[in-house]
Amino acid sequence: MKRMSIFLALLIFVIPASAIDEAPLPEPTQRPDATYRLFRTQNIYTQLKLDTRTGQIWQVQWGADDEHRFALPINRALLLPVGTTEHPTVMKPGRFTLSPTENIYTFMLLDQEDGRTWQVQWGRNDKERFIIAIP
Repeated sequence: MKRMSIFLALLIFVIPASAIDEAPLPEPTQRPDATYRLFRTQNIYTQLKLDTRTGQIWQVQWGADDEHRFALPINRALLLPVGTTEHPTVMKPGRFTLSPTENIYTFMLLDQEDGRTWQVQWGRNDKERFIIAIP
């Protein structure tokens, strides 16, 4: 009977503890109008650096040695629309932002001024890193 009581007591404490999910790390506070912002990925070593004026993105990885620390461009092109003399294009901080998806390697890039959207893919090699406009 004593063993049964101990067993039940353990179950009462173990089952609720195993049901608690680990809370995700909170996103760091960043100014939405900053020129550059870092966005977390689900990979603990990789973040994405966004130039919020132009839409340019770099995959930034940290590590214990130089071999594992790098910043590689995902897109080199400026994503600003072509302006006119009457309506020049303004490189305004905070114009672009990134949003994660359920896929660890995929983010959505949004031009908050005109609504244009891109699928952004980061990865281990050049072939896995790309950006595609979503019509």
